[in-house]
Amino acid sequence: MLPANNSYDAIVVGAGLGGLSAGATLARAGKRVLIVERNDGPGGNAHAFKRGPYTFDPAVHVTAHGFNVQFLNLYLESLGLADGLELVLLDEIFGADICGSRFVLPTGVGRLTEYLSGRFPAHSDAIARFIETCARATLESQAPPPRVALRDLEAAMSALPTLFKYRNATLAEGIAEFITDPELSSVLSAQWPYMGLPPSQASFMACTSAFMAYADPGPVYVRGSFQKLADALAAVVLDRGGEISYGVTVSKIFVDGGRVTGVGSADGSQARAPVVVSNADARLTFEKLVGLEHLPQAFVRRLNRMRPSISGFLVYSACKLPLHEMGLSSELLVHDNWDHEATWAHVLAGRPGGTWLSIPTLIDPSLAPEGEHLMIFSSLMPYEINEPWADARGRIAEEMVERIEALIPGYRESITFIDNATPETFERYTLAHKGALYGWANFPQQTLPKRLNHQTPIEGLLLAGHWTNPGTGSLRCLLSGLQAASIVEGQHDPVAFLATLR
Repeated sequence: MLPANNSYDAIVVGAGLGGLSAGATLARAGKRVLIVERNDGPGGNAHAFKRGPYTFDPAVHVTAHGFNVQFLNLYLESLGLADGLELVLLDEIFGADICGSRFVLPTGVGRLTEYLSGRFPAHSDAIARFIETCARATLESQAPPPRVALRDLEAAMSALPTLFKYRNATLAEGIAEFITDPELSSVLSAQWPYMGLPPSQASFMACTSAFMAYADPGPVYVRGSFQKLADALAAVVLDRGGEISYGVTVSKIFVDGGRVTGVGSADGSQARAPVVVSNADARLTFEKLVGLEHLPQAFVRRLNRMRPSISGFLVYSACKLPLHEMGLSSELLVHDNWDHEATWAHVLAGRPGGTWLSIPTLIDPSLAPEGEHLMIFSSLMPYEINEPWADARGRIAEEMVERIEALIPGYRESITFIDNATPETFERYTLAHKGALYGWANFPQQTLPKRLNHQTPIEGLLLAGHWTNPGTGSLRCLLSGLQAASIVEGQHDPVAFLATLR
């Protein structure tokens, strides 16, 4: 049930990282905030779960500081959280095992260029040009708009030439401009599972900006699991006089005269506010909670054209192998084919593919008992595979165990715990459409700035999370909540807004 004292400055629907970020920054700015979350704690996809002595991050394994800006540090300092969280900076972007060939991509743009040039010396000049282009495109995507109206396309293109050149390109198209060697192309696009689409379909801008954010200064892990970050954001809300209602499902967002007035829950209780920030699935927000009758037809048509991302199948396990002695990366992309498009065909057929192995205990041994390691093996997976998940989950889990065994002999016999999650699991816990892991699919036509805007056609209703800009990824979700809050506060520059919170 929603709180009896039901009048607030802002209500946030969903305590994922985007919603928590919006709630925490609004509370820090002096707003009386209510966050409503249907699960038993904060975090969404970052809500860790315990199984006996093991602590698992369900879907968020690393995050980024922000390429060239150290945004995460600035964000945490502005919210007063810098001293309460221990961030572990990694010195690898990721490892990649492609048909048995192992690559370990180091952090730092210079080191990365040098490493790849050493592995592919005949293409060193092309590698340098490609990485330089990725860095330039990422910096331009982070730049404030030029001091002209964006409708002046010529001026905008002159100010941000690389961004405009690649804004509609796929990852494969961007790489092909520089690289002809198929194996090098495969290495440079190995991270495509993180975006949920193969190189021929994934946005160049979405992929390269994430790649660069991990490259410099490097990926970040929150010691103790990403639940610590979620808990810290929730504490900001509570410390500033806000409230969080767990175990309550919002069933209605009330609209009167074209503006939002509050929310209602399934038990009939209500809470009122002139601002509602939805961190929920965008289709759920508009089709079920708001009602399409309150929306302009042009917006409804656009909503119907948007395509959600794919889901995933994850195996969570613990084992007693001495993984810290094996030279393994804490994040290892695993590809059984140099041709990522062939792998994508396997995924669409309901077979494991687009896989990566996370070993968080290589970073934080406290997540498991001494002498044990956690292993989380993730695969992209469609929601519908022409077979009930009750029948398929055991078979797919076994296929994934076999793949880990082939990669790390002795794994199967050393397992001390194992469980799995299907697309139905993610749909049940997050209410995301068919268990979508990345919000909208990361096609060029659906990435920044082409995702849904934070501001909606309903006055006072805003969006946060990976269904809005800037898109997929935990850091981007934090930024989305900050952006939504800054709009509420009349500050359209989120960095400037952060400065006001200190």
